[in-house]
Amino acid sequence: MYIEQEKQLSFNHGWFEVPQLDQNHKLIKIAQAIYWESLLSRLSKFYNNSFGRPTKPARAKVGLLIVKHLYKLSDREVIDELKSNMYVQYLCDINPRDAHDFMNYSSLCKFRKAIGKEGVVIIDDEIFQVLKRANMLKGRKSKQLTIDTTVVPSPIAYPTDINLLEKCRKTLVKTIENAKEFGTKPQRTYKRIAKKVFLQYQKLRRISKNIRRKTQKKLLQFVRRNIKQITNVIEQVNKTPNTKAKQQFQEQANILKNKTTRILKQQQDVYHGKSVKERIVSLWAGHIRPMVRGKFPIEVEFGAKILLSKTSDFLFFNKLSFENESDVNMVPDAITDYKKRFKSTPAELAGDRGFYSKDNINFAVKQQIKNVAITKKGCTKVISYCKRPAYDRLNRVRCAIESKISLAKRKFGLDRINYKMHDGEEMWIRLGLSAMNLNFAFA
Repeated sequence: MYIEQEKQLSFNHGWFEVPQLDQNHKLIKIAQAIYWESLLSRLSKFYNNSFGRPTKPARAKVGLLIVKHLYKLSDREVIDELKSNMYVQYLCDINPRDAHDFMNYSSLCKFRKAIGKEGVVIIDDEIFQVLKRANMLKGRKSKQLTIDTTVVPSPIAYPTDINLLEKCRKTLVKTIENAKEFGTKPQRTYKRIAKKVFLQYQKLRRISKNIRRKTQKKLLQFVRRNIKQITNVIEQVNKTPNTKAKQQFQEQANILKNKTTRILKQQQDVYHGKSVKERIVSLWAGHIRPMVRGKFPIEVEFGAKILLSKTSDFLFFNKLSFENESDVNMVPDAITDYKKRFKSTPAELAGDRGFYSKDNINFAVKQQIKNVAITKKGCTKVISYCKRPAYDRLNRVRCAIESKISLAKRKFGLDRINYKMHDGEEMWIRLGLSAMNLNFAFA
């Protein structure tokens, strides 16, 4: 039987009530588990109460950061979730009526810059306290420390010499052209000829060594000429009246000049067959170094090498390094970080063969660690500082950290860092691991 309209209340009806939220949803549990007053009071030091416009509530921003890394969303996507998802609104303590135009996605970037690495450490510490209050860091597993290292790639294109020189040239030319606003004289940058040389190289299917060297030599000449030109431009700008725009331009131009000069010197050494130490592989991220890992399918990675530890099925951040530091040197850092977190010494320590050294074993013994399951390379027999049954058990426990790291990379963003700000690598990793721990605690 056809019915023209069912007799039921519409969404816009005056008697409509917001549906009851599921109290077992993980965002509800997270919102109730965090001590927001203590967290927000610790974050308040990054703001000036007597200066500037009133900001958006810090709880909303922290909640959106948690949701962002929990579901692997961009800033725009997490703002869309705030508009449409009542559970996200509950976590951020935002009225559904105000959520539609509550915040722009750029506010999250400004918030991260305001609190910096120190603020993210405060958020990470509060989430650790949430796990302790939930009694999830007790028992035998809480005394087991499992460690491993991995590389988290940075958001840079695969570095090649010619692409790096082309990026330097384009950035220099753009800066030289922007200087015309201050009345500088035009410079002959040869940008059309240089672009044509680069595009001809890019279009080739098969590139011989001679063609590569010829293109590299031409780009080195273009970059060297542009560096001289930007030096002249900076001198011309110095003679103009002082303004805020002038100071910003001078600061950015000097930084660019120093970076490109260093890259030019390195690329000239590469062209002449010389070895280069601390070689720059990215123009905007000069601190990134190649990590030769020798693992399938990617032998060389470009990003930060991090030390992670697993305790009670939760993954914690210990240390970050942009140099390919040996795993042998990281064992004391992991033990020290554990003592700082838990205010005690672990009873058992497990790690792969890369962490083995006599000094590390002696250090662990001095710290009164009962069982240390770190096998010497090429050794399969029972070792004196750990009995065979304990070693076999800890070796099985150690394998679990591999799956945790794999899950963190696949589901919680540790496969690629997307923050380009200062200390953005550590901020991204800490927030991703915190979201992962909250997911396991309240899923």
